[in-house]
Amino acid sequence: MTHASTSQTIPLVKGIPVLGNTLQVTKDAIGFMTRAYHEYGAVYRLRVPGREITVLAGHEANQLMMNLGDEYLKLRPIYGTLVEETSSDLYLPTLDEPEYSYYRRMIKPRLSRDTLAGYLPQAVQLIDETVAAWDSSIRVQAEMTRLCIEIISRSAENTEVGAELGNIILFTNRLIGSGVAFQPAFLLKLPDYQRAKQRFEAFLQRIVDQHRAQAQPRGDLVDLLLESKTTDGRPLQGHDLLAYVHLPFVNGVAYAPRLCGYLLYELLRQPELFAKIRAEVDAVFAEGNLTMGSLRKMRWLYGACMEVLRMYPIAGALPRYVAKTFDFAGHTLHAGQLIFVATGVTHFLPEVYRDPYVFDPERFFEPRSEHQQPGAFAPYGLGSRTCLSAGMGEALIMLIIARLLHTVDLALPSADYQLKTFVAPIPGPSQRFEVTVKPRTA
Repeated sequence: MTHASTSQTIPLVKGIPVLGNTLQVTKDAIGFMTRAYHEYGAVYRLRVPGREITVLAGHEANQLMMNLGDEYLKLRPIYGTLVEETSSDLYLPTLDEPEYSYYRRMIKPRLSRDTLAGYLPQAVQLIDETVAAWDSSIRVQAEMTRLCIEIISRSAENTEVGAELGNIILFTNRLIGSGVAFQPAFLLKLPDYQRAKQRFEAFLQRIVDQHRAQAQPRGDLVDLLLESKTTDGRPLQGHDLLAYVHLPFVNGVAYAPRLCGYLLYELLRQPELFAKIRAEVDAVFAEGNLTMGSLRKMRWLYGACMEVLRMYPIAGALPRYVAKTFDFAGHTLHAGQLIFVATGVTHFLPEVYRDPYVFDPERFFEPRSEHQQPGAFAPYGLGSRTCLSAGMGEALIMLIIARLLHTVDLALPSADYQLKTFVAPIPGPSQRFEVTVKPRTA
């Protein structure tokens, strides 16, 4: 792909002195980027303190990202902080091809639906025990985070998180914030982060040591890693090994809990949809032991889960380093340039999704299947770099919400309650989001 001899100047989105577009991005990043797309086109520039960011947005931008070769867009030059903080040159999110595909294939079997499938009875028991200890109201995000991380850790690594939860959350949020979301680097030098990092690494090392000492391997992710080789045939060891052991915890903090919160909110504010989903959930649990096949019978819950992924994209803009100059939408993107591909913008385009601001699970049912247009649905990234644990994450979200709907009555604080989204460091429901909890009466 070559660049033309002439190129339009990339438009700069209007902002305010000093802060530029910071307030708009932090309040509603995808909403702001979608409005900018309609006003300025498929390529535009944003300003935040100390940085100017070029954004590619729209359906064609998503298709470009799917089809553009790895020689054009790379990650390693962007994610140097992640390499430094994990002390690993092999940390999966930072790798380009061909190393990325090699390590992705290596660990994917232990971060799939099948991994969760083998733990479903224990997961249901854990959810029930957690709910039994709840008071008359709960902070949703705190409880969803604990459940998600515990289930992921126990199913993927046969390890209980327990008192380590706070360290995992602080480490992960700070790592994502300064390593991916361009929050100030000095946050990684603060004592609270350094303590959390040290304790989390010690926790990861204990997991490895316990697996090495066991008489009979259980075939989980850590056992797989202990038997795996690097691309040059060496055993995974040291911080390279720990970087892969910690991957499930990062996903457990960043994605599933936020999506559980959004899904719960949408169901509680829509009584008709809630009733449909509760009825199908009750029917499935009445059949006996839950299986992945049982979860697949929850058609309305699946549609609602997918609609949450569409309307609340957690990773709605993906950074890339331009390694080779190319043209897009009348503009030249030059080698050495940092760009963001705002993949989540497509989720709100009426030419792709009918009534895009309406919560409509049926858009994922046949014959509509609006999400199956190439590049239309991008909650986990696009192309070969979609989240490798996406299937496990979707099943986990459905499991937790299904069990809650089956066992307790939940309610929003008021009939007109409006959930607020905060960027901390990626978009998610407010940590103050509460629901009331009562024993189920019907």
